[in-house]
Amino acid sequence: MVTAQFNAFCPFEIGDKVQDIAGRVHTITDIACIHYVRTGRVGFRFELDHSGKYVPIEIQNDSLNEN
Repeated sequence: MVTAQFNAFCPFEIGDKVQDIAGRVHTITDIACIHYVRTGRVGFRFELDHSGKYVPIEIQNDSLNEN
């Protein structure tokens, strides 16, 4: 068994609102952190609106965080 440690920063928090490319606004209801031991890569997947599905989010612009 391999022991691994990592530090990660998630740009979102549970309860944050995000807008999809169709203009619909969703609420982040859960966040999963994935650590790939071999490459050391860390990624995040987000549950939106209690859907039960975890999806990646690509940040297009920071317009929701400007206010």
